[in-house]
Amino acid sequence: MVSALFESLKANDPYELLISQILQIESQPRRDLELKRSTQERMKKALDDLDSNVSALHTLLTSFTDTLSNPFGARTATLPDTTSFTVTASDDAPPGSHTLQVHRLASTDTRLSKQFTSSGTSLRSFFDTYGAQTFEISVASPTDADPNNRVAISVMVNPTGTTDDDILDEIATAIKTAMDDAVDSGLIKSTEAGSASVVKETSDTSRLTLRSGQTGYANRLEFTDSADGLLTLLEVNKNEVASGTGGGQVTRVGTGETDSDLNAKFTLDGLTLYRSTNQVTDALDGLTLTLKQAGDPVDFSVGSDTEGIKGQIKDFIAKYNAVLNLINSKTQVDGDLDIRADFAGDSLLTGLRFGMRSEIARQVSGQPAGAPTLLAQIGIETNEDGTLVLKDEEKLTEALEENPEAVQNLFAGSDGVATRLKTRLDAYLGADGLIDNRIDSIEQRILRLDGQIKDFDERLALREQQLREQFAKLQEAIALFQGQQQFLGGLFG
Repeated sequence: MVSALFESLKANDPYELLISQILQIESQPRRDLELKRSTQERMKKALDDLDSNVSALHTLLTSFTDTLSNPFGARTATLPDTTSFTVTASDDAPPGSHTLQVHRLASTDTRLSKQFTSSGTSLRSFFDTYGAQTFEISVASPTDADPNNRVAISVMVNPTGTTDDDILDEIATAIKTAMDDAVDSGLIKSTEAGSASVVKETSDTSRLTLRSGQTGYANRLEFTDSADGLLTLLEVNKNEVASGTGGGQVTRVGTGETDSDLNAKFTLDGLTLYRSTNQVTDALDGLTLTLKQAGDPVDFSVGSDTEGIKGQIKDFIAKYNAVLNLINSKTQVDGDLDIRADFAGDSLLTGLRFGMRSEIARQVSGQPAGAPTLLAQIGIETNEDGTLVLKDEEKLTEALEENPEAVQNLFAGSDGVATRLKTRLDAYLGADGLIDNRIDSIEQRILRLDGQIKDFDERLALREQQLREQFAKLQEAIALFQGQQQFLGGLFG
């Protein structure tokens, strides 16, 4: 409260008011410095935005001219019905038409034990007679050196349960533990590990089930029985399809790639093919076939991805316009409205704008007869402010369908629009680019202004101290004069 009262008295002190007014007048140079700094900050922000937009356009132009990414070489697959399979095309896929019929999907190798009575004791009797059992389950684990490599996983079982259901659970647990240990030790990958579980077939019967980690004949399970024939007793290694209460294979394993029902089977262009997986990448160059279910023959075609390429060209127009619109707004001059933007007449921005518009307007050389040499010939026109607009999308679609290579060369050829623009923008980007150099120059100017403002604040503080000292002395002189006046008044009054 005392502090508030002091501030109130100070605010009403005529000397304080006078000092404040003097400092306010003498602070005008500081406000000028702050205004200059604000202008420089605004210009730096504009250049940062320009650098960002130019970089985005440059990145897209780089992809246009890169033979590896080449968006103009994009392929797409067209099929009328995706019920039984789908097709994905990469840029390597040659154009053409094909027919595919899925006959069978690839499946995992699943084995069943024979049916056991849950409360039975036949397994307990076996272990009481023969003791602990060790058997092996072999799983596929291909390597670069050996694509047919297999790893045998040793499983040891010495159950303590009394009923068949309890012991089947212990066998399943032992298999899972052995598989996990093989994964942890790096012998196999987690996707290659087999699995085991117990299925309660009815309220009083159980079966042990084993399942391969992946589909197909190459990933089948193979077994080496224990010395006393535990797997034979269980019937999980039985070399026939399980039926009734017996054990064996759920899907016929067969003896090879073409006669195993574990493999997918499909007909492609009249040839019958077999694969271990339902995602096939090696049947046709550049195509990935994903088999979904058996069905009738379906015709499909592979061709240029017209819509995808149009999307890339539209993205080019948008990014080009973003740069031009930014430059136009920052270099605007309007005498009637008394508007003069920060970069009006600036050679950096006006030079960039002129260069970009020149590359767009100039004909592309090296095109064969009848091929487009100007963007306008594929439906892209230039507005009065230099920005681009896709005026006739149908014309672009026709050009891509009739001669996609000619459209590609219009952009990405040695004298293509994208090639020329990219070369033009190279000089503006990077650590030594024109934009970055200008930003560095502005940042140095801001630092100098910061220093000048700091120096001015220090001088103003000294000036304030000087004024206070002067007014303090004046107050003392006035007080002395008033005292003398009162004394003389009292003497002669």
